[in-house]
Amino acid sequence: MTLLLLAACRGEQVSVSTDDNAQADSLALHVAVMPVADCLPICYAQEKRLFAKQGLDVRLQLFASQMDADTALLYGHVELAYTDLARLLEMQGDSLPLRAVAAMDGRLSLLTTRKKRIRRLQDLNERMIALDRLSTSDYWSDEIMKQAGMERTAIYRPQINDVQLRRKMLHDQLVDGALLPEPYATQAERQGHRRIFSTPDSAVIFNCLATRANVLNVSRQRDQLQDFFRIYNQAVAELNHKPDEALLRTIWLRDYQLPASLADSMPPLSYPKARSPKDADADAALQWLLARERTLNRRQRDSLLSKLPLDH
Repeated sequence: MTLLLLAACRGEQVSVSTDDNAQADSLALHVAVMPVADCLPICYAQEKRLFAKQGLDVRLQLFASQMDADTALLYGHVELAYTDLARLLEMQGDSLPLRAVAAMDGRLSLLTTRKKRIRRLQDLNERMIALDRLSTSDYWSDEIMKQAGMERTAIYRPQINDVQLRRKMLHDQLVDGALLPEPYATQAERQGHRRIFSTPDSAVIFNCLATRANVLNVSRQRDQLQDFFRIYNQAVAELNHKPDEALLRTIWLRDYQLPASLADSMPPLSYPKARSPKDADADAALQWLLARERTLNRRQRDSLLSKLPLDH
């Protein structure tokens, strides 16, 4: 009887613990990030426990491709996800409206393989350029063709959604070029591949952090987002001035899977504070998708941008 009572007590304790964990998980803010430079302030804040120290329970989910992060947002596995305005417009719908909350940097570079003579944009004719379709990198592939004075169809566009795999395919010469974010553009350049194009500072910005409209309608979750971006700005300030180098190295090695030599010598990156996406960028995303003959309407664009106030 004593053994039965002990077993019953243990079972009750386990059950309560499980319920508590489930409740804590349901109250947490789940964020889908990618191993790209844009997401480094988020990873840094999490690794340094800046969120936890200020009472915000943030759970990060790391995805190697933007499509997977988008799926996590659509199916409610996360409340906030790294994506871009073009992808949001593609996914936008009346039953599950999406909102762009904060603009991200979204810089990209075009790297071409070192073993082929592709030194100028004009050398890209009939070459394979790896990217992820109907997203920021695809948009820039069109802009690059315009700058080269070539037709959009002059290059082939294999869809490689995993950014780490895209860099590896470039290095293994399975593609002629790849549009890469940091830190993989720098990694490819250190491996001897040529950087022949980088997005200009004055460029449109498609990349963003996005949420679902129903998240913004819940006051608790809306407050969580406000706290998230306040702490995000603290991480940005620290990264721009005096980051914890040992902590940064841990993130580069573990989450971004950089080689130790690059993790130890990665050039410093600067970050702006969280800011709202611009109407002009959303318009540019809509016009580009319409030029690609996507079925969209102005109403989808007008409801895209969130009115969540951010610190400036």
